[in-house]
Amino acid sequence: MKNYIFRRLIWLFPVMLVISILSFSILFLTPGDPAELILERKLQATPTPEQIAHFKSMHGLDKPIPVQFICWLSGVARGDMGASLASGEPVFQEYMKRFGVSLQLILLSQVIAIAIALPLGIISAVRANSKIDHACRLAAMAGVSLPSFWLALLLIYFFSVRLGWLPVCGYGGPKHIILPAVTVGVSGAMSLMRLTRSSLLEVLRFNYVRTARAKGLPEKTVVIRHAWRNAMIPVVTAVGLHFGHVATGMVIVEILFAWPGIGAFLVKAIAARDFPVIQGFVLMGALIFVLLNLAVDVLYAWLDPRVTYAAKGVRLK
Repeated sequence: MKNYIFRRLIWLFPVMLVISILSFSILFLTPGDPAELILERKLQATPTPEQIAHFKSMHGLDKPIPVQFICWLSGVARGDMGASLASGEPVFQEYMKRFGVSLQLILLSQVIAIAIALPLGIISAVRANSKIDHACRLAAMAGVSLPSFWLALLLIYFFSVRLGWLPVCGYGGPKHIILPAVTVGVSGAMSLMRLTRSSLLEVLRFNYVRTARAKGLPEKTVVIRHAWRNAMIPVVTAVGLHFGHVATGMVIVEILFAWPGIGAFLVKAIAARDFPVIQGFVLMGALIFVLLNLAVDVLYAWLDPRVTYAAKGVRLK
């Protein structure tokens, strides 16, 4: 396993390089001059050509695009992602400051999603085609079809406007995190519940499960000790991917609830054409996805002892 993890970490570098090249190139294809946009916001007036030229010279925006990329990449290799064109603050510090805020929301929303999805998915699979199963499947379809921003507005209306139990938005005490965490958690729980149900239903049809039942084992023992762990392999993959999507894509929820995380800050950086911030966020987002995929592969061996780590990747014995 150590050799497998080492090879995956080695592949991390070319993956990051390709993603950096693509994102850096796309940024320069978008319309608008970042120097003009940033200076216009700072000065609250239309900047002169001399001011724009001076700004570009200070931040290296007057150099050819390949030269800018090489300079940025050499800085990343030294642990320096550059400084924000708008604020002048180091990109990595800006990211980590906001990622800590977003991480609170990410972790709580994942706990909510798992706490809802796994029990309901297991119950729905064990009692397939019953009234409980139909109700769970209907709720899952409704949850998957309902956009997260609409769910957020419904929660704000009922629990903040009508009942006054929770604050509408902002970042502060424990009450502020409840509505955004429930919004993200419920949205992910519905698709995760469907996957748990279908995966467990498939495993329950296997011969070793029938053998366990034929031996007279209680149904709870059959489901939890024999079927559940094998059924969780695709669910773990989905949880890992959902965690990565949440960690890099909570833009709408953070804006609606005025949550000062990475999503809302990235939208501001895109509007201002703040290239170092956007590039740093893309790089960190890709890093999170790669590391999460590696963690999911390692969890496979714990869930299924048949999983081995060969030279060509993960395989069954």
